[in-house]
Amino acid sequence: MYCLGIDTSCYTTSLAAVSESFELCYDGRIMIEVPARSRGLRQSDAFFQHIRNLRLLMEQCTESIEPDYVKGISVSAWPRNEAGSYMPVFLAGMHTARTISLFMKAPVFEVSHQESHIEAGIWSSGHEMAPAFLAYHISGGTTELLYVNRNNTSEIVRIGGSSDLNAGQFIDRVGVAMGMNFPCGQEMDKLCSGNEIKGVDIPISINGFYASFSGPETYIQRIINDRSQETYDAAAISKGVFLCIAKSVEKTVVNAKSKYDMGELLLVGGVASNTTVRDYIGNSSRLAEIGIKPIFSDERYSSDNAVGTAVLGMKQLRRNE
Repeated sequence: MYCLGIDTSCYTTSLAAVSESFELCYDGRIMIEVPARSRGLRQSDAFFQHIRNLRLLMEQCTESIEPDYVKGISVSAWPRNEAGSYMPVFLAGMHTARTISLFMKAPVFEVSHQESHIEAGIWSSGHEMAPAFLAYHISGGTTELLYVNRNNTSEIVRIGGSSDLNAGQFIDRVGVAMGMNFPCGQEMDKLCSGNEIKGVDIPISINGFYASFSGPETYIQRIINDRSQETYDAAAISKGVFLCIAKSVEKTVVNAKSKYDMGELLLVGGVASNTTVRDYIGNSSRLAEIGIKPIFSDERYSSDNAVGTAVLGMKQLRRNE
């Protein structure tokens, strides 16, 4: 028995299949093509690419599993578990899932993109999370500190994060300003990898459980556009951006600990796979002092994928048996 998972986020088309023992049988992803030097893509353009990509991924998937044994289709239908949460790109996955369902006579399970990230993080970390914990979803479209209660049908409540720019937006705006192609995270990560690179010291801006990245972005843009300098150190700027994000995550979690006495922090999302962020948070003495243990998703499953979506669907299938 298999369950398919479909996720059509802003910049990745994803399809996955898991067995009833939660073994990953297929994991396919295609990045959405974004014009050079742009800072994003219209939802309608992404929708078109998702429809095209899903057909290609379906063809690949049928080479890994027997379609007749697909007993459920799980799909990311909205960004998060909140009333009114909506994004047009997810309609591509929803329509595909429902079409498959008609022919396979298999149920469709609609989940949120965010809970799929959390599920992929837990599944890939190999760690048995406590019933209630904190999670940080850090990506291009989301930077949210979450309270997760799995005893209450996966209650996910936003308690903090960013009050303006998402961490990924901060990264991409700086990267594009330095002449990199969008999205810029991986290129900036490679550029500043290594302990010998000292990052630009960027002041962090924190208000309770929330961080602001608009001020730090303005600070760095001034350095990049400073005409009195012949050039700027792109590696040092990249490192500084990632350290600013990591320190902001650390400080907001420290502040949240006063109200939410959790012992575990799960980090998911594309930015959570960044080398500098993982090193800083993973070795944070401040988090250790207050009894917070950082748990990271496997790097491959931090970025957008449909594995968590498929796992959630299989859990529902097994509950329905």
